[in-house]
Amino acid sequence: MFQKFQNEKGFSLAELLIVISIIGILAGIVMMNMNGSERSARAAKLRGNLVTLREALLAYKLDHGYFPCTSSDYNSSGDETTFKHQLTWFTDSTGHPSQTKSTTYMYGPYLQSFPVEAITDSSRVVIDQSGERVLSALQDYVAGLDAATGGWYYEAKTGQVVPYLNSSTYGHEYVYY
Repeated sequence: MFQKFQNEKGFSLAELLIVISIIGILAGIVMMNMNGSERSARAAKLRGNLVTLREALLAYKLDHGYFPCTSSDYNSSGDETTFKHQLTWFTDSTGHPSQTKSTTYMYGPYLQSFPVEAITDSSRVVIDQSGERVLSALQDYVAGLDAATGGWYYEAKTGQVVPYLNSSTYGHEYVYY
């Protein structure tokens, strides 16, 4: 009975090493493809969140007659937390936010939750109350800022918002969404 096993041939060490290397190469190819798809998925999520945020700002303007954080708005100081509340809570005619809907606080909410910027997963907002640029000029301006660490750059007078990423780390492509 033991002779039967001794006569059968098994895999040689060279054959095993070849199979292991082929599996390793295939695993590497799969991992590279997954990294590319993750980047594409983050970019798609960024585009979607940006569209959602822009639509919420336009809806706010339609209800109030101005964008959040302008001189006519309750949040004329440009406080980031109040800005987020203005879009995710109910507001009165002046833009004052409240968690409870009433006859006074009848506008909104415009967002279910404040969207993150999907490349860095940041919901930080830099509010610019002085600038007044068309979208392409704002994108060019933000693309030139290297101090950005993630989040959104919002220009209150025009209601424009763009991703606020460090261009030397992430390049300029995301700013132009």
